[in-house]
Amino acid sequence: MQILSLLSIATAVSALTASDYLWPLPKSVVDKNKSIAIGGFTVKSNLGSGPIAVDVASLNNAFTAKGGKASSTKFQVTANVDEAHGWDIGAPDDLVGKDESYSLDITEKGASIKAANQIGIKYALQTLSQLITKDGKLVLAKIDDKPAFPYRGFMLDTARNFFTVADIKRILDGMAASKLNVFHWHIYDSQSFPIVWDRYPQVAQKAAFKNKDGSIKAYTKKDVRDIINYAYQRNIRVIPEFETPGHNAVLGHIDAKLISSWNHSPWDGNSFANNAMCSNQTVPVSSVTNDCVGGVAWWGRQYCNQPPCGQLDVRQDKAIDVLEQLISDIGGWFDDPILHVGHDEVNTRAYGLVPDNWDSVPADAITPLMRNFDKQLVQILKDNDKTLAAWDEIATDFGSDDLIPKDSLITLWQGPSADKVKTIVSKGFKNIVLAPSDSYYLDCSPSARWCSSDYERNFPADKDDIPGFATFSGQWHNWTLIYDFEPLAGLSTTEAATIKGGFGALWTETVKRHNVDRYIFPRVAAIAERYWSNIKRNDATATRLDRFRSSLVNEKGIAAAELSYLGNKEGVVYRTEYCDGAGLTAPGQKTGECCFAGQKKTDTNGGPLLNPYGSHFDPKVNGDYCAIAALYNTNDLVYTKPAPVAYQY
Repeated sequence: MQILSLLSIATAVSALTASDYLWPLPKSVVDKNKSIAIGGFTVKSNLGSGPIAVDVASLNNAFTAKGGKASSTKFQVTANVDEAHGWDIGAPDDLVGKDESYSLDITEKGASIKAANQIGIKYALQTLSQLITKDGKLVLAKIDDKPAFPYRGFMLDTARNFFTVADIKRILDGMAASKLNVFHWHIYDSQSFPIVWDRYPQVAQKAAFKNKDGSIKAYTKKDVRDIINYAYQRNIRVIPEFETPGHNAVLGHIDAKLISSWNHSPWDGNSFANNAMCSNQTVPVSSVTNDCVGGVAWWGRQYCNQPPCGQLDVRQDKAIDVLEQLISDIGGWFDDPILHVGHDEVNTRAYGLVPDNWDSVPADAITPLMRNFDKQLVQILKDNDKTLAAWDEIATDFGSDDLIPKDSLITLWQGPSADKVKTIVSKGFKNIVLAPSDSYYLDCSPSARWCSSDYERNFPADKDDIPGFATFSGQWHNWTLIYDFEPLAGLSTTEAATIKGGFGALWTETVKRHNVDRYIFPRVAAIAERYWSNIKRNDATATRLDRFRSSLVNEKGIAAAELSYLGNKEGVVYRTEYCDGAGLTAPGQKTGECCFAGQKKTDTNGGPLLNPYGSHFDPKVNGDYCAIAALYNTNDLVYTKPAPVAYQY
């Protein structure tokens, strides 16, 4: 972990170059070793004022935030696009696959920007805004820039906890400042369906979370279109994820028969083995045995990876019809040609395909079901003019990879990353983006430790003390670990060519509106620079990132964490909003195993943990996964605009 000190910042500031002001670092920066006083900016473009109005306003806002004093003498900026193709971008879907390069030349007489289209103009204006010093002067430089990878993203989960349109727009502002260009929206899951779907209004009415006044927390079509347009104005594509067939409990509100193992209790299965193989592995049928050491079934007995359970029963025609309607109705709100269809953590046991007394699941038990389903799903997407995207399991786990179009986008979350990439490429897939959980899952922390390394689990040693509940020491993936992940390490030239980029992912089981900013920023900016600049961290990186954090706070109103913060002082382990109110004791949240972070150490009746391992509850009683939610009120945990912070230079 690299922690800034006053000495290190002072040393860096004493010999500043134009590059020290910039994040992400451009491809080429020629420092002119001079800064000049200015009175604000005027921008003239052959695009007209409309397409870049947001960017010009952001530029002048940065000038004011950095102490600039407006005067009648404005600094003149000329920003022109290519005369032949510069007007090719007029809608959100036009952002796909376009040239993002630009040149920026800043002289004492003015600045000149040239780009193929408005994407480059917007990025150049963002870069220009960073070259303003803390006393409102402008650093002179010549810059030529383009990204190393075309896909640079961030994923937000709005199903475990709800985030308002204003929250999402603020996040998009930070993404734009970081030159991230894809917002992957994990919009619904088993915990909630925050979408007003006119065809089935009961889904949101019953499965969306509630405000204090009882109204539902859900996005209307107008909200979604507003977010898409807001993102488009900032060079950001919006790719929705319609998780299927796992994590689909909410669709049971259309018809309970559509969902397998809906609200299975306990969600992690019977804790004590009965002729079970307790290895928590997926193995071929021929390798399944019936030995179980100590009589305890560990993680392999679960019906889902978190409550409430429920998978779309894709063996039913009606279930396929509902999914087709979802993709046609709600998918039609989104301009982007890509639609993500999940496919992670599909549970074989939930479909009744293995006996309950088997802890291990044969790897091929689900293959016939998934082959039949994926064949239909591919056709549905084709009929709706959508390109398939999915988590890496679709290429490796279900035996249906031969049915999946090879131009599909595979989002890789499992590791080791290079090994997975090699396997996926060997199956013919050409487009992979990386979100390895051990590096890029931004929620991994003392509140969600499954994706933390041994070092992260143990340093620092102090932890929150919540009497009666399990808490742990450690830290989240700090910004240096994130930055140092090498996306192309261990790959051949052919394999590396399939890597189109990467993205940070924030699953929000443990994140609320009041702390979402610091979970994302500035760590996601480390991912942004790696995929824009593709450079290694050096002694100047921390200082540049710290200054960029100041811009996020002062210019975007983002409550970004200090670089030294390790995610280990949240005070409470938060749960999904599903746990609020009646969810505190709902049958679907009953758990047999202890202890997850934030889990009560006694069963529902206050009884102790049983068996020699001290890790399971009495199976006749079980424990409450949601109990800790009684310690807070989600609707009281809201965004607060941060106080301004000083720019270092």
